[in-house]
Amino acid sequence: MRTVYRIPFYAILWGMVLATLFPFIYMILGSFKENFEILSLNPSLWPRNGIHFHKYAALIDDWPFIRNMLNSLFVSISITILAAFLCLLAGYTFAKYHFPAKNVLYVLMLATMMIPFETRLIPTYLMIRVFGWSNSYQGLILPMLQASLPFGIFMIRQFAVTSVPNELMEAARIEGATETQILGKIAFPILTPALVSLVVLTFMNSWNDFLWPLIAVTKKEMFTVSVALKSIADPSASLEYGIVLAAATLSVLPILIMYLFVNKMMIKGMLEGSGKEG
Repeated sequence: MRTVYRIPFYAILWGMVLATLFPFIYMILGSFKENFEILSLNPSLWPRNGIHFHKYAALIDDWPFIRNMLNSLFVSISITILAAFLCLLAGYTFAKYHFPAKNVLYVLMLATMMIPFETRLIPTYLMIRVFGWSNSYQGLILPMLQASLPFGIFMIRQFAVTSVPNELMEAARIEGATETQILGKIAFPILTPALVSLVVLTFMNSWNDFLWPLIAVTKKEMFTVSVALKSIADPSASLEYGIVLAAATLSVLPILIMYLFVNKMMIKGMLEGSGKEG
């Protein structure tokens, strides 16, 4: 009887899963279709001519899309590594140490999360122009890193407040451990789930960011994936929807691969870190 009662519940869940996956399935299969198939009034899910990779070949021949993906990988990985390192140190410090004006600094840091990045867009752009960072990796990385830090510090701090026992830290100090050793051997293993969650979220936000890369770079070779997709899908040009869908398919692969490997630890970190108060 329990199984019978669960059938509607599972049917609803499977319906939601299929509804979520269908756009991705259509995107992948659409990357093998011609324009007339995609725009047909009677579209079919499966390509009429079968699976052929000429749209992917045309994408690579006509656009520096591989270079664009490498740009996004380099920028996103750099931002993620720097953000994880800085947020770990700052969040752990805010959670476990006392110093003058600690609460004031923390509130000021949190206040920056309430200021939209769009309000800082023009001064940030003028700064990178003065520094000569237009069309450069540092011009892409540093402003995007600054936007990622407040949330990461808040997240690590909330997790560390009650997850890292003060008694264990005091015992380690009595045994002669340095603060660096306490961070590396005690706090870091405990904070790993939160760090994994932060890494995934930061990487995804950096990979998908569109507004700042659109402004910071003007050369095709320096485009990130999101800006390249916008250029490939430009309606003013002769638009090949199969090529656009091929580019979109390639653009989601890094995020999908990363999530498949770390999804369990990410969910654990988000659940354990939520609701903690300091």
